[in-house]
Amino acid sequence: MASLGSSKEDRVEVKENSSVCYFPNKNEVFYNPVQVLNRDLSITMIRQFGETLVKEREEKLKKKEIRKEWLSNDENATISKTGMRHPKKGVKEPNYLAEASEKLSGTDWSAEVDKLHNQRIAWRKAVKDGEEKLPERPPPGLKILDCLAASGLRSMRYFKEIKNVDLVAVNDLDSAAIELAENNIQVNGVDPSVVRTRVGDGTMLCYEARTGVETIRDDPRGKNVVDPDYEISGKFDVIDLDPYGSCAPFTDCAVQAISNGGLLCLTSTDMAVLSGNHVDTCFSKYSAMSMHKSGYLHELALRIFLQSVESQANKYGKHIVPLASFGIDFYIRVFVRVYDSPAEVKKSSTKIGYVYQSTGCPSFHVVPTGTFTGKNYVPTVLNNIADSGGVCAETGRPFKVAGPVWIAPLHSQDFVSSCIKRVEDQEERKEPHAPLPTTKRLHGLLTTAFEELPDQPLYYLLPNLCSTLRCTVPPRPQFIAQMEKLGFKVSAQHKEPDAIKTDAPNDVIWDVLRNWVRLHPISAKRAQKGGETWGGKGGLTASMKILETEPKFLCDFEDLSAKSLKGRKKATRFPMNPEKHWGPKARAVGKRAVDEVEDPKDDGGESR
Repeated sequence: MASLGSSKEDRVEVKENSSVCYFPNKNEVFYNPVQVLNRDLSITMIRQFGETLVKEREEKLKKKEIRKEWLSNDENATISKTGMRHPKKGVKEPNYLAEASEKLSGTDWSAEVDKLHNQRIAWRKAVKDGEEKLPERPPPGLKILDCLAASGLRSMRYFKEIKNVDLVAVNDLDSAAIELAENNIQVNGVDPSVVRTRVGDGTMLCYEARTGVETIRDDPRGKNVVDPDYEISGKFDVIDLDPYGSCAPFTDCAVQAISNGGLLCLTSTDMAVLSGNHVDTCFSKYSAMSMHKSGYLHELALRIFLQSVESQANKYGKHIVPLASFGIDFYIRVFVRVYDSPAEVKKSSTKIGYVYQSTGCPSFHVVPTGTFTGKNYVPTVLNNIADSGGVCAETGRPFKVAGPVWIAPLHSQDFVSSCIKRVEDQEERKEPHAPLPTTKRLHGLLTTAFEELPDQPLYYLLPNLCSTLRCTVPPRPQFIAQMEKLGFKVSAQHKEPDAIKTDAPNDVIWDVLRNWVRLHPISAKRAQKGGETWGGKGGLTASMKILETEPKFLCDFEDLSAKSLKGRKKATRFPMNPEKHWGPKARAVGKRAVDEVEDPKDDGGESR
């Protein structure tokens, strides 16, 4: 542990909820307090995922039990020559899984997780104490890989704050990071045979794990409990990838090393790339074109990233189901389940599409790559764009294209709703080390994500729409209420306070704003001022081009209240940064670089 000094001046102590970590004053290992929310969010998601796995396993067992009972009835089944019971011809089998879910509907799954957690603790203790008669080994718990672990803080919190965990593999390529992680594991009194360290390439560990050959869980004496050097093997239930920069180099191995239905927790901090500042780099990393200065850049970044993960999974007959996807501070964080299902892979073209953005105004169209005809999948016909002659219907300007992007839902509303309840009830549930440090902000983030329209990709910014028209901005509640009065759905977006996410088409949005301008006129000089003009000197601006079209309906914006804003859950939405310079920190320099700085000798032996 040479990298940690013995005196207080040589090290920095950081306490984060359940865990204490010591860091060298030199920037050998990366730690950023901004990421406390990231870790709290991940713990909440994995807690709920673990409970979901227990529920799914019990439902499968109950399903088998119901099917066996149904087939035992001679009125339903017949015995084949091989002695197996099969449904009689013409007899329709019931929906076993639905029946199983109904019979288990009153189960307290949180209590079930507690029960398994306590069984695991008792079994692990019996093995370590060398008892001859071991208690019954509980079903497998969560097997988690922290692939780029750095100090091991995240890994220790996972083990100490998430119930029913079998193993947390702590991996990092930098030996200084793993030295520090081992020291911190010892300081925190964490069992090193359960929270296990490894120095090496995380991608190689994932590629080796993809064979799925288990030597840990299948060992009758539980060597993973008593032998910390026992080889880490088999696929993981949870893989956490939180790199400094892009996650793209790690997704291919991760989708192969995850178990069927397992959870990937992925972070990318290269927002400049995903947001369109470096379109060429984005295409090389994610096989997609980003878009510079798009009003919906935060969500576009998420959708480009999810498309990349889906494409990687599809190569191996797998597909993803996003549980939750977030834009937070300077990074994106997504939680996706990965399933083995070649049949679902065929549907991928309907979940991935392209964004056609007008170059004259904020209007856009989202078009899926493929369409299902009822028999097969065919390329999508661009009817909406073709109807306007291949140009923007509002301004007559051409489109620019971004994508491919993920156009299916970003969140599972049921899952996010369960996570909100879990955060609200964490102390009542007796979650380990509750409450989480960022509970207030975490609750607000989950609430705003839950309130989003799930099936509407991207959004408009109300100030951008009004800036195009050169008009004043209507009060947001009035605008939302007017859209709802017309029969359309409207929501906010979890990252952008000014976002308008709606199922209304472009022309309806502009007609509402045309009515606003009718009630709050702008001068011809103002409409002409600013923006690109078309048709030479004195030509039309975007404002003039849009406003020359009469609205198809009238609206007055009076005596309206937005239904979607009534009765909203109390939550801290869009909080201010807690301190100055709230953002990314410098990259860790690593042990070798620090050693070179401490002894910078050239061939002549002089300090540089």
